[in-house]
Amino acid sequence: MTLEKVFILLCLLSFSSVYAVEGFPGREKYPDVPYISLDDLYTGYMNDEYTIIDTRSQFEYNIIKINKAINVPLSQDNFFDNITAVAGKTRKTIVFYCNGRRCMKSYKAAIESQLSNALVFDAGVFEWTIKYPEEATLLNKTPVDPSLLISKSDFKKHFVSLQKFESLIKDSILLDVRDLNQRRGTGLFLLADKSVPLDKTKKLNRYLNRAVKENKRLLAYDQAGKQVRWLQYYLEEKGIKEYYFMDGGAKYYTYNE
Repeated sequence: MTLEKVFILLCLLSFSSVYAVEGFPGREKYPDVPYISLDDLYTGYMNDEYTIIDTRSQFEYNIIKINKAINVPLSQDNFFDNITAVAGKTRKTIVFYCNGRRCMKSYKAAIESQLSNALVFDAGVFEWTIKYPEEATLLNKTPVDPSLLISKSDFKKHFVSLQKFESLIKDSILLDVRDLNQRRGTGLFLLADKSVPLDKTKKLNRYLNRAVKENKRLLAYDQAGKQVRWLQYYLEEKGIKEYYFMDGGAKYYTYNE
């Protein structure tokens, strides 16, 4: 091999390495945590080699998940005890996943689990669903129709500024979907908003059904403008025609009073 070819090969290898890190930032941030690729996980999944753990909230898990995955939310105080109990019932390798490449919950779960045989699937549930829709569930339906996945652009177009959000409150159903720890007392809009944490599905459905029945606009805000992403799937499924989210969420509002 000529020196020129060696140089080109080294450049290509260097580029591939940088691309891998950029595409999967967790691999650079947590270099000691082993990961598994999408196709390798699928092969092992089909051969029943892994116990797959969904580290997200129960609400997210109920929206979309990998089939056969077990929900053990990282956010729960007793995460270590829960994952230890699951690991004690299986001899399979544990694989943690969350939403996507920039979600670090899977890496943090692998570390906090203290398991020696844990892997991280950092491509996330959406890439899995797009490539293997027959092995995923969306809103209790499998196989998944990938066209029903909400794009980032369709999500973002429902965000409005604080000023616009406030102007729409009249004649709308206004929901504060933060959990009680985030809310810590009253909502941001005095008595106009209703506290409906996303894990309170029965209470949430009452307000969504009311919006449908009364043909009312629905407004919702969370802590940082991220959790409403999951609420949107419920709103679309219910057929709610007009709904908006507050850009930046309550955190932004508080810092910009």
